[in-house]
Amino acid sequence: MAAVIGSIFPALAMASNPFTTGATGLSSDTLAMLTPVAGIAVMAVGLLALFGRIHWMWLVGTIVGIVLVFGSDQIVTWIRGLFGV
Repeated sequence: MAAVIGSIFPALAMASNPFTTGATGLSSDTLAMLTPVAGIAVMAVGLLALFGRIHWMWLVGTIVGIVLVFGSDQIVTWIRGLFGV
C-alpha cells in the first residue's frame, strides 16, 4: 500500500526526480565543452564579417545564440519569477 501511494504521490514519499542529477550534470558538461567552441566561433565569424565574406547579421546572430545557450538557466529563472512559478 505504501509503495502504491508513494508512486502516485511522489511528494509524500519525499522522492525527487531521478533524472535531475543526470540532466544537471549533462548540462554543465555540455556548457564546459562549448565554452571554447563559442569563443572560437565568435572570432571566426567576426573575421569573416570583417573581410566581407559574410553579412554582419551572422555575427549578431552568433552572439545572440551564444547568449541564449549560456544564459538559458538565468532566462528560465527570470521568466518563472515573472509568472510566480
